[in-house]
Amino acid sequence: MGFKIIKNSHKFYLIGILTFCVFQNYSVSAASEPLIRVLISKQKNLRIRSDRSIPLIIRGQEFSNKKIKGLTLKKVNNKTTIFFDKNKQKIYDVKNKSVFEVKSFDGRGIWVGQKRYSGIINLLVLDSQILVINILGIEKYLSSVVGSEMPAKWPLEALKAQAIASRTYALKQKGNQFYDIDSTQKNQVYNGLESRTYKTSRAVRSTRSLVLTYKNKLINALFHSSSGGITENSQDVWKTQYPYLSSVKDFDRNNPKLRWRKKFSKKELESLFPKIGGIKKIEILNITNTGRVKNVKLFGNYGSYQMTGVDLRKKLDLKSNFIRFKFIEDKKIISDNENYSIPSENFLIVLGQGSGHGVGMSQWGARFLASKGIKAERILKHFYKGVKIKPFNKNFL
Repeated sequence: MGFKIIKNSHKFYLIGILTFCVFQNYSVSAASEPLIRVLISKQKNLRIRSDRSIPLIIRGQEFSNKKIKGLTLKKVNNKTTIFFDKNKQKIYDVKNKSVFEVKSFDGRGIWVGQKRYSGIINLLVLDSQILVINILGIEKYLSSVVGSEMPAKWPLEALKAQAIASRTYALKQKGNQFYDIDSTQKNQVYNGLESRTYKTSRAVRSTRSLVLTYKNKLINALFHSSSGGITENSQDVWKTQYPYLSSVKDFDRNNPKLRWRKKFSKKELESLFPKIGGIKKIEILNITNTGRVKNVKLFGNYGSYQMTGVDLRKKLDLKSNFIRFKFIEDKKIISDNENYSIPSENFLIVLGQGSGHGVGMSQWGARFLASKGIKAERILKHFYKGVKIKPFNKNFL
């Protein structure tokens, strides 16, 4: 599938090449809705409380359906303790690998730190930290994910595309023995009830149970913020090649992340690369077909070093590896009358495009297409080649 941008009288019009498609609503009973275990925190000190007067209910260790207003878990060295709001003087020792389940009948959710969550909260006490895991239905989870990953004010069709991509991505995550998915950018962002709005809930309801499949299996529905004009092939970022994650033209215009630059001083580079004494020259060894940096060679005062563009992006905390480099010399004016200047310091300027790994759906691209009237299904089929959109089935796993 493709799109064309036609310019007429200094205005741009978007024309879809494929025929118009409309979503059907598929109803799935609550009992059959998949549950997901989301890691929302790793801490040594933890505070959980109810939102109002409706109590929380805790189970685990020596507590059986105990009603509480709130609790505090603390880990000091190898010792973990727990106490409750109404009796803070009574402190209980907690054994390693203890599990607590906290739930509430309050629709406003459970406060974990500064955020509220629906569903059940599991607390797992390990040697070095306390894992906080939110267990809830996938659809409730998504109504927050969509609002965490995209501004709720964006066009509804973009939010619907995000809902389907995020549902597919989440259901494909097998996780480990404790949880299925992380709540950060490591997987996809989830901020609990704080990011759930009427519009994000509508986007999830209207796409209920729909997922992206390729040969009757869930796809690895990767997405990113902005591709900088063209998405990347999966094999050029990771070793695995997915047929549906191939490079396509993007429409991520009118985007604050489309073009950017970042400046590094000589001292910053010396701190980042102490073994080679900073960087005074960067040689791009090769690039991908889309123009992203694949491998570089860094030259410093004490030698040289090779690394991938992906690793360099992480090292320099760059928005993407769709980058080029320029060294500049900053000069200071000594005297305005004589207009005399001397070199003061060298700087590295990184000129970049886009934000994220560049694979799969571009969120800013989805926004632009949706703003031109393109429906969510066609947006998804543009970014994920050869896929089908179907109600979730366990056989897709």
